[in-house]
Amino acid sequence: MFDTMHFIVRSSGRHEGKCYIDYRGLYKIADISAEAKIGVPLLTEIYEQNGGTFDASMEVYYFESSEAANAVVAQVLQKMKAASKGRTILLTEQEISCIRRALIGDGATLIGINAKLKDSILKKLNG
Repeated sequence: MFDTMHFIVRSSGRHEGKCYIDYRGLYKIADISAEAKIGVPLLTEIYEQNGGTFDASMEVYYFESSEAANAVVAQVLQKMKAASKGRTILLTEQEISCIRRALIGDGATLIGINAKLKDSILKKLNG
């Protein structure tokens, strides 16, 4: 599962004014390709279409602006299959208990659930 929330565009410490894409500490195109389940040639094409320049010594693509790098992230997420994408959602213990009761089916589906709690859960899930 590829957690879509962990892409970070970072400023480069090696190249002044440039940035690169980091996914959970991975920045090499082969590593990101493997995690995203997108072929290296397609990923390379996306990076280069958005102005990425390859640094062979670091095996990383650098971008002139964070906007260009964020455009790459958006395109990568578009190309991924929905079944491969995931996201992180933080729930309170009360919300988890409510969901657990609803899944078990002990009558907690709509009756007896605090409306604010239900709205909070749905807001997080619809995110």
